[in-house]
Amino acid sequence: MGKVNAIIIDDSPQARKLLRLMLVELASEVTILAEAENAEEGMTAIKKLNPDLIFLDIEMPGKSGIQLAEEIVQKQIALDIIFTTAYNDFAIKAFRLSAIDYLLKPLQEKQLLEAIERVCERKSMKEARVRLDSLVKNFDSSSAQNIAIPVQGGYEYLAVKDIEYLEADGSYVHLFTLDKKQKTISKNLKYFEQVLEHFPNFVRAHRSFIVNMDYVASFSRSGRGTILMKNNRSIDLARDRREYFLSKLTK
Repeated sequence: MGKVNAIIIDDSPQARKLLRLMLVELASEVTILAEAENAEEGMTAIKKLNPDLIFLDIEMPGKSGIQLAEEIVQKQIALDIIFTTAYNDFAIKAFRLSAIDYLLKPLQEKQLLEAIERVCERKSMKEARVRLDSLVKNFDSSSAQNIAIPVQGGYEYLAVKDIEYLEADGSYVHLFTLDKKQKTISKNLKYFEQVLEHFPNFVRAHRSFIVNMDYVASFSRSGRGTILMKNNRSIDLARDRREYFLSKLTK
């Protein structure tokens, strides 16, 4: 791994100290350039020191971590972010949709190391800006709307409502959208099942398929059942998914 210069931004001195000690012990490739106790001090340090990475607490007095992230996007500052947060359902949903790294407090060694490893492996800060822009848009909305997906050469984001269905293909997933385009993504279907779990219109219909109920045209009850999508794609319904699928179909 290459060297990573970082800044810790958190209003809690104890939280900053714990993270700093964990990094010293576990991640020698990370050098802490500075610490800040609020967003304003954090931005000053970012401009002065030009870090590769910031560890950013979400809930701080005054400007929040998300508001600081929005400022970073607006100023087109090239850096990566690992958010630290107490559990918040909507926040976790937004992180997952945007493929943004986050650490739940209290911090765990394994999750910290995995997040740092992902930062070190990234090849382009442009990727970080795309994912961060997606996160800001998701937090700005009353309900998250965009999903960041890994594609060849980086990340792009698309509207969740435009996804018709997803099909597993080994360790890959084919994602089909309203514009009749197919995107092949090097993630398994379980990954997308977790990312989309807060969207009730997405249903795991089969071990190989997740369907958007908004684009189901009809359902045949013969045999185990067959789903016909509005684009005329037929999808077999798994026997153990039938009851749940039918409950969603009648809503």
